[in-house]
Amino acid sequence: MMKRIIGVFYLVIFAAMFSACEKVIDVKLDGSAIQIVIEGQITANAGPYQVRISETKDFEGDNNFVGRNDGVVEIKDLTSGVAETLTSKNGGVYETGAMRGMSGHTYQMTVKLSGKTYIATSTIPLEAIKVDKLYAKRFELDADKIYMVPVYTDPVGKGNYYRLRQWVNNVQIKGSFVRNDDATDGRTYDNQLYYDTDAKVGNPRINNGDLMTVELQCIDKGTYDYFRTLNATIDQNTDTPSNPLSNISGGALGVFNACQSTNITAIAKF
Repeated sequence: MMKRIIGVFYLVIFAAMFSACEKVIDVKLDGSAIQIVIEGQITANAGPYQVRISETKDFEGDNNFVGRNDGVVEIKDLTSGVAETLTSKNGGVYETGAMRGMSGHTYQMTVKLSGKTYIATSTIPLEAIKVDKLYAKRFELDADKIYMVPVYTDPVGKGNYYRLRQWVNNVQIKGSFVRNDDATDGRTYDNQLYYDTDAKVGNPRINNGDLMTVELQCIDKGTYDYFRTLNATIDQNTDTPSNPLSNISGGALGVFNACQSTNITAIAKF
């Protein structure tokens, strides 16, 4: 087993239930190195949009990572040429003001921190895919476990990438799922979103009458590759585990995600 590892995100996995393109995601790092973590997102919905900067701790520390407020963060719309320097909100959070994400536009995030520059680009897909229906369903192998089932249809034409997140009574379930349409072009998805319901993990269980929310993000391939390869960091039996494929240059961990984002809510009934 890995001797010195820490998680940037909490481990959320129910491994036997997922195909290669449907994963719960997390990341683990070699605890000997302290690294910069950058997480930025811009959508085609109205802002403000945020970038979070933090740094990992040594393996003997806890998982409460320290926010960095001493950076300079810019997001530039490479399609229109419009750029904005973000405002620090403390806690390592930086926020836009007037910028508005646009479908089909490519964005560049630049972070200057401690004499280093980190750059990432990401493109908002042209089309936003909506979840047509959301309901709760008992797990066939354990009737005590209830999972959400979002129903949505992939448009014909390969090259679509998705990320799904879920909430129960406005409490987010840890981790997310990623999918592509390489083998499922044009398919209607109606799969349960499995997650770890063990009390030790801290995820909420779904009960009758609960408010369920699912967010469906349409993402570009670079963002998809990042979240997909987070899985490869789980259960690596080595003292020097590999890191996921970040789209950020300069050696930082994390991702810059320019995406379409839609949400659906429903009351659990089963």
